[in-house]
Amino acid sequence: MEKLLQWAVNHTDNNALSEQAAAIRRGDVQVDPKRYDPKVLEAILGKDDATRMKDAVACISDPEDTVENKEIALDNLEMLIEGIDNARNIQNMKLWPAIIAQLESEAAPVRKGCAWVCGTAVQNNPEAQKALMDNGGLKPLLNLLQDDDKSVRNKAQYAISGFLKHHKEGVEAFKALDGFDILHTILKSPLTDPAMLRKVVFLYNSLVIDDEDLAKAFAKDGTLDDLMYVLDKFTKDEEDEDMVEKALRTIHTIVTKSNTPVTDVLKQSVQQAKEKYGAENLALADSEWKDLL
Repeated sequence: MEKLLQWAVNHTDNNALSEQAAAIRRGDVQVDPKRYDPKVLEAILGKDDATRMKDAVACISDPEDTVENKEIALDNLEMLIEGIDNARNIQNMKLWPAIIAQLESEAAPVRKGCAWVCGTAVQNNPEAQKALMDNGGLKPLLNLLQDDDKSVRNKAQYAISGFLKHHKEGVEAFKALDGFDILHTILKSPLTDPAMLRKVVFLYNSLVIDDEDLAKAFAKDGTLDDLMYVLDKFTKDEEDEDMVEKALRTIHTIVTKSNTPVTDVLKQSVQQAKEKYGAENLALADSEWKDLL
C-alpha cells in the first residue's frame, strides 16, 4: 500500500492532482470507488468533513485516549463546525449526545473544548440552538458557569450567549433553569473574572434590545442594581473605562426599553462615571445622557 501511494505521488502532476481533488470535494467529479482502493483515495484526497467530525467525537468519547489527543480532536471539530452546514450536521449525524456528555468530563481541557464547540455551533444558527436544547445541553453548560477553571467558565459563557441570542424558546428554557440567578451572582461577585463580567454585561444588553418584556423583568428583578454595582466598582474601586461604558450602555437600554424611571441613586452613579471618564469617552449620545441624568 505504501509503495503504491509513493508511486502515485511521484508520478502525478501535483497541480493537476490538487485541482482534481478540489473538484471531487465540490462534487463536480464523481469517483468510482470500485476503481480505487479507499485507503489510497483517503491518503491522497483526505477525509471528508463528516468522517473527520465522527473521528473527533469518537476520540473525545474514548476513555482510553489521552487528554492531549482529545484537545486536538476538539480543536479540529471546532474549526469544522465554523461552517454552518457542518454545525447543522451535528444533529443529523446524532453527535450532540456524545459532545454534551463530555461537558462533564473530569478533564478541564475537554470541558472547555466541548463548551467551545457548543458555542461555535449555535452562533447565528437557529437549528443548532434548538438541537442543543433538545439534546439537554443547556443544563451542563449552566453548571460550567460555576466551574473551578476560569477558561472553562469563559467558554461556557460564550456558548450560552450564542444559545440565547435571538432565541426566545432558549431564553424561556434558561429562565426555567434559574439561569438568570446565576448571571446575577456573576454580576455581584467581587471574584468574577473581568473578562467574563464584561461579556455577561454585554449579553444583558443584547437580550433586552430584542425583548421589551425581558427589559421590564430586568428592571424589577434587581438586575439594574447589579449593573449599578458593576458601574460603581469600576468607577470608584478599579479603573476600567470599557467596563463602565458597557455597564452604562446596558443600563440605558434596560431603562429606556422598560420605561423605568431613573432613581436618584442611579443618577449619582452615572454622573460619577461621566465625570471620571468624560462623556466623550463613554460612547453615549447627548440624548442618552439626558435619559439617565
